[in-house]
Parts: sequence; C-alpha cells; structure tokens
Amino acid sequence: MASSFSLRSRHGVLNGRSGVHVNPITHVENIPDVSEVPQDKQKRKTGSFSRNHCLSCLSSCILLMFFFFSNNLVVTHDVDSKVITKKLAPMGTIVYGAKSKGNDTDKLVAQAINAGFRHIATGGFHFEYNEPGVGIGWKETGVPRNELYLQTLFVAKSVNNYGVQNCKIEGCPPSPDLSIEEQVHLSINSSLYNLQTSYIDSVLVHNFRATLQKYEDTMTAWKVLESYVDKGIIRHLGIVSVHDRDYLIKLHNETRVKPSIIQNRFHGNRGYDVGLRPLFKDMGMANQLFWILTGSAGGKVRNNKVITEIAQRQGVSNQVLLYSFITVCLGGTPLIGSKTLQHVEEDVTYLLRKPLIWNDEDFVAVA
Repeated sequence: MASSFSLRSRHGVLNGRSGVHVNPITHVENIPDVSEVPQDKQKRKTGSFSRNHCLSCLSSCILLMFFFFSNNLVVTHDVDSKVITKKLAPMGTIVYGAKSKGNDTDKLVAQAINAGFRHIATGGFHFEYNEPGVGIGWKETGVPRNELYLQTLFVAKSVNNYGVQNCKIEGCPPSPDLSIEEQVHLSINSSLYNLQTSYIDSVLVHNFRATLQKYEDTMTAWKVLESYVDKGIIRHLGIVSVHDRDYLIKLHNETRVKPSIIQNRFHGNRGYDVGLRPLFKDMGMANQLFWILTGSAGGKVRNNKVITEIAQRQGVSNQVLLYSFITVCLGGTPLIGSKTLQHVEEDVTYLLRKPLIWNDEDFVAVA
C-alpha cells in the first residue's frame, strides 16, 4: 500500500496516493488497516517513534503550514515518509474554448494541449459542449492533470443553453423537479465524471447573454459551490455574462468565496466592457472574453486595412493580432476556438512563447 495520509482544505486538494480511496463527493475516506502494509515498510514501533519518523512528521507539518498560504499545491505523503508536492496549474492567459466542437472535441482538445494550451474551458449541462470529449482529449495527451487548468460551467435548468446530453451518471436524466441545490450537486458530480478528475480548477455560473437569472438563484447555487471549494473539489468560482456593475459589486460583497473569473462577450453593444474593466481588476477577477472573432470586433478586424498592415508587419494573422491586443494591451484572457493545427500553433507561438510587442501608435490604431 502506498498511502496513509490525506488532507483537503478550501485552498486546494491534498490527496493520498493509491491505497486511500477518497470519495470525490462526500470525502469519506476509507483508510486501509496498517496490517495491509508489508512489515518491512512499517516505520512505527509500538509505544515509541523513531527519530527519523519524528523528523518526517516535523517536515510534513512545515509543508502543510506552507500549503495554507498557497492554493496552488497538491501535497501527498506515503507510508515511506516521503513527502511529494505538486504545483497546480495557474489560470491561463489564453484559454482553449471547447464550445461547438461536437464529436471532434476530444481530438481538437488534444491538439490544442499538444500545441501548448493548458487552460481548457467546457460546460456541463450546456447543449453546445461535449464535456466527456474534453476528459477523453486531455487524458490522451499524457500531460499530468496538475499541469492543466480545467474549467466548466454550472447551467441551471431555467437558463438558456441548458442541456443534459453530457449527464451519464446515476440520477440522469435529471428530474425536472430538482432544486437549485440538487442541480448543482448533480452538475458537479457529472463534470467530475466526464472530465476524469478528482477536482475542477474553476466552475462558472452561466447566464445567457444579457438575461441574468435571479440574483437569489445565483446566490443559492453559489453557496453550494462554495462548499465544494471548502472541500478542495473546486479551486475557483466565476460567473458568465454580467455587464451590470451593481450586480457584480453585490455578488462580490455577499459571497464568502469571491468570484475569480468574469467571462463576458467582447462586443460593441456592451461597450467592450471598457467602463467595467477597472472594476474587474479591483475585484481581482480574471476577465475572460468570448465572441472575439464572431462579434462586432471580429467583423471589423477581418477587412480593416490598418489592422492588416500592422498584422503583416508583425508577421501574424489579423485574428492573432486582435487576440494579442486583448492580452497585452487590455489585460484580458481570450477564449480561442481554433480548429486547425496551424492556427493553434500560431496562437501559442505569438500569444505565449513570443508575445507581440506593441508601440503606442499601433495600440491607438487598433483601439
């Protein structure tokens, strides 16, 4: 047996290795009896502790104290008194969006990860996402789980885009009479199963465009999601399609686990969130942007002579120039849904590995 130690906290996940089974929903831990461990690996003596064991316990305590100052570490401790730490993936400065990829989701997600994307966004009870495909895709790459940032959605049944085609676990298809609390539990359990993981890096509460679900319903769902953060099953929480300053301030003030992500459309009819971006920064929220190429900005970029000239001078496509403008000049995080290998490699090269350098004249011209 390899494990005799497991701990979880609201800041992250501390799991034992094989030998301790942690139920991802109830966190009931079935600790194996020490008699199952071979005699030559049992370090403890009845009635006494060896000097090495005490030093090991001390080092473990120091590491655990350090853990509570960081939400980016996974710590494991086996019966050989070896302490292993793994750093969890941070949010990406670019995100691969798995929306509308259908039956090609697994292949396209794997392609994006192999190209260098590490932050993947999907959705659970959302009819335009194939969440199981994301789980298959990341597993096929062989990239360790802790090096990936997996993000999904909670979509209430009252919200547009709701769909249950991804729900494969017990309790599916869900009863139409489920409370919001029950919907959250089923959605998270389903996402854990689909993504083939014991934790989710972030869960965003979904709204459809400008139609916000009732604030009270959002708070009800949020409180349940907070309990998963407490247990280490979810790392961060966020919200989708909120362009209302008062709504965001109220949500920030009244939640215990503050929103870490705001995901909004990048569109002219919302003023590109120019007036809200300082608020996002003050609240410590990463600003994820979608509809970049399909909305009003994308249409202007494709045939704009000034943008084409800047892009050609920089040696990139017009689309990558716009993504770069968002990351470098606005501090935003674009959701990118490129389907070809050429495009995902271009995205990673010029947005992550060799970011474009902007001068003031080009910035003003694009803005």
